[in-house]
Order: sequence, then structure tokens, then C-alpha cells
Amino acid sequence: MVVTTFSDRSETEVCCGLVRKGVDVDMICHRDAPERERLREGGVRLAHLDIRHRLDFAAVRGVREKIDAWQPDIIHAPRNGSLSVSLLASRGRAVKHTAYRGTIGHLSRWDPASWLTYFHPRVDRISCVSEAVRRYLLSMRIPAEKLVTIHKGHDLSWYAGEPTATREELGVPDGAFVIGFVGSIRPVKGIDVLVRAMALLPATLNARALLVGELRAPSIERLVADLALQDRICFAGFRRDAAFLPRLCDAFVMPSLEREGLPRAVIEAMAQSVPVIVTNVGGMPELVRDGECGLVVPPGEAQALAKAVESLARDAGLRCRLGPAGRERIRTHFNVETTTRRYRELFADVRGTGA
Repeated sequence: MVVTTFSDRSETEVCCGLVRKGVDVDMICHRDAPERERLREGGVRLAHLDIRHRLDFAAVRGVREKIDAWQPDIIHAPRNGSLSVSLLASRGRAVKHTAYRGTIGHLSRWDPASWLTYFHPRVDRISCVSEAVRRYLLSMRIPAEKLVTIHKGHDLSWYAGEPTATREELGVPDGAFVIGFVGSIRPVKGIDVLVRAMALLPATLNARALLVGELRAPSIERLVADLALQDRICFAGFRRDAAFLPRLCDAFVMPSLEREGLPRAVIEAMAQSVPVIVTNVGGMPELVRDGECGLVVPPGEAQALAKAVESLARDAGLRCRLGPAGRERIRTHFNVETTTRRYRELFADVRGTGA
């Protein structure tokens, strides 16, 4: 039984894939979860319950009713709130628990909220989205036997769509070399480093940065103004077609400073054959092999980032090599079929049966 708030595309297809492999999958999710129709089509039995926070006792009662009615062997909770609620709801019930962790940081052995989730003694396994996340949880003294790395898989066909906007509509001039970014626009994502890197690029390169996502730090706008880069930095804001916007770019960058698990935006760009530049942070070096399917630079170093951008801008052959290689890496190493198989093995192991 999966207890969650919503299910993203990868999680949805893993659930449907498990059903195809003979696993009975039930799910409790919010009534407006975007993938609920696909889940029903895939054979997942759904119940709707809104989980508002970690100590939502109305949700605890609702989950307990479903535990008693459905009698699951395992409850998988991929969200903090749903994990806490599930653990509270299952007290006195003979059910195993698995969790998912996709980020680095924000846990403390002095924080009671952490003991309601990942430190709880009744959590049997934690699926880590990257080795970096697994190492972080090990550093928090979670036993190694509880931790398993399962990269979140994707399917190339998911990115066959087209963006609904053009470069011109997003404020990017014709002929520019466009570096894309998709995500929350704030300092932890290294956006100020990207802005400084743009200032280091020669004007003759005609480079533009297209930043897609919610602007959460006014300081970044001020930095753009202070460096007189208004004509080089385009803020596109939040967009529903963000997954397809890398297709409008010549390169894609994720200049994060810390805490990255396995950023979906980088996978989306690679799946569309867009060459990527990432920092040596979290799980990104697991995703991008430097010089083979992208470029990896040190975090926080504007000069190194500018050099990587310039090398892609000046070398069309390099772009033509790295872009398709990135797509192939997603196809072979980060695909949803492998993720589904790994989850089936995980649940069989927790249950004590063969995969």
C-alpha cells in the first residue's frame, strides 16, 4: 500500500509497472492528485485522503481504516507527512514500512520531527534516490542495512512533447547561445554563481541565460542589475511546460551549491539530448560523467562555470557528442523499467520472499 499526497510521473509508472509484474498495489492519495487517472488505468486501487501534515490525526484514522480493510504486507510512504501518518496509523498492526528519501540535509537527531519519519525504529527500509543521499543518511547514523539506493527512473517518450513558447516569446533574441535552468531560483541553487559566470563571458559570445521557475530571492535580481546583465538574463517565471523548455536551449546548467539528490530537471534536459553542466554536488556526479555525457564543475566557482559554458558555446562538435551521450545514459542507466525492478526486489526483500 502506497500512502502519499500525490504521485509524480516516475512514481506513477513504477506503481503501474509493479501491477504488471503481479504485485497488488493500493494507494491512498489526495483527491486532486494529478496522476490518479493513469494509476486507475494501470490497475492501482485508489482511495482519496488529504494528508495535511505529519501529525494529521484525522488522516491517521483514515489510513488506519484502510490498513484494517486492505491488510497490506508493506506500506510505502514517499513523502515526509505520509510516512509519519502511516507509522502512527499502523501501531499495533503487523505491517512493514518503507520510505523514500530524495534530498540531502534537513534531518537532525535532536529534532522530534525526524524521529517521526526516517529515524523511527519501525521503518524497515529507506529507498535513497542517489548514493549521495544514502551516504548522508549513513552519516546520520541510520543503519546501513536499512538503506538501499534506487535511482528514480524516467522514459524518453515522456519528453517527446514540444514547449508551448518560443525563444522570442521568452525574451531570448535570435542567434543567441542559450543556457537554460529550470528550478527554484534561489542562492542554494547557485543562481548567483551563474549570474557572475555570465558576467565573465565575452560579449562576442552572445550568451543568454534562460531561468525558468519561481524567483524566491530578490537578491538575485539586484545582482543582475548591479552587474548590468539585464540583457543577458531572462526570467521566464513558473511554466507548466518547463520540462520541454530545455529544447529551446543550447545547453543546460544546474549550478547547485549543496543538497541535490538527483535533480529531475537535469534528467529532463539529458533525455532531450541537451548537453548539461552540473556541479560536483550530491547525486549529480552519479548522473553526469564529466566529459562523457556532460560537464562537471566545482560548486561556487563562477570562473569554472564560465569556462564550461564557453567551451560548449565555441565547440559545436562537443555539444553534438555530449547531448546524445546524455540521452543514452538516461535510456540505459536511469530508466523506469530498472527502477520498477529494483522496487520489486526491495519489497520482496522486506516481505521476506524472493523477487
